[in-house]
Amino acid sequence: MTASAQADDTPKVATITVALEDVSPKHEFVGRVEALNAVDIRSRIDGFVDRRLFEEGAVVDEGQELFKIDSRALEIALADANANLARAKATLLDAERQMTRNQSLNQTVARATIEQSETARDTAAANLQSAEAAVKQADLNLSYSRIMSPLKGRIGTAAFSPGSFVTTASPALARVVQMDPVRVVFSVSDRALLDLREAAGNVSKDELAQRYQTRLRLSNGQIYPQTAPISFLGNEVDQETGTLAVRSVFPNGDFLLIPGQFVTVVVSETARKERPTVPLGAVQQDREGKYVMLVTPERKAAERRITVSEQREGSLIVDDGLTGGETVIVEGLQNVTEGAIVEIVPDQNASQPAVSK
Repeated sequence: MTASAQADDTPKVATITVALEDVSPKHEFVGRVEALNAVDIRSRIDGFVDRRLFEEGAVVDEGQELFKIDSRALEIALADANANLARAKATLLDAERQMTRNQSLNQTVARATIEQSETARDTAAANLQSAEAAVKQADLNLSYSRIMSPLKGRIGTAAFSPGSFVTTASPALARVVQMDPVRVVFSVSDRALLDLREAAGNVSKDELAQRYQTRLRLSNGQIYPQTAPISFLGNEVDQETGTLAVRSVFPNGDFLLIPGQFVTVVVSETARKERPTVPLGAVQQDREGKYVMLVTPERKAAERRITVSEQREGSLIVDDGLTGGETVIVEGLQNVTEGAIVEIVPDQNASQPAVSK
């Protein structure tokens, strides 16, 4: 074979020199939205549900009345307790008068009689305290007939209708979930864990918040408009999953985030760093992962495994495998094998990029 024929058989490729770009490194994780507070609404007394005072699925305010329990028996109990209190007061007043009278006649009244009157006064005083406590309890029970929301949030369906009998052991009448703000919980994977832990060290939460910001991508691809700092970083790695628990708290005034919803959490460092970038067309993938084909100084093709963190404007940011300055094949990949001699040509003369092997 002639030298010219051998030259014609040499694979022709187009290349780029890997450049470094200032980027804010990002990592993506699967997260779940949680309510900061959620309360099961239960009855503190036994009785019939008189009224339901909210619309199912509506937003309720803290202190808003949700249910009314039939209070007629409770009102009677309070009136009876007040009557007993009045009798206890009268009994105590009479006992004090009798004791005072006997004490003033101590020269003519037996000592035993005086002591009996003092005991009667003490008993009447104790009965008064008991009657006062009974009034407070009856008044408290009556207040329990008006079931209020302990927080502002969205209320679900009512489990009991008017006319239903409920007790303190009954299931929850309804559930109120705080919607603003909400917490997003996610786990940091092994690979990203080292960077996060190294950056966190023993720094305070405020310093950690300055280091990282989180954004959310919803299931339809929409980016949630609010950002949030990392508010919690776990202090222990899960031995089974090798992950660390992380949380961020997001404003949710429009209720776009719903507790229980899954989202993609994008964690980015506020400080920008230089990272290698390569065109999408230069990156191939097989069962072992992503890789690029380099051209060595000896004009040989060499496979290089890489890990990437994100895609932007037709390029991939490389986290590991490239340092910058390498010569990467971007066109003509279908004719290139490991160790083959290649000829670098201008882009327009190179073959089309190959699909993944």
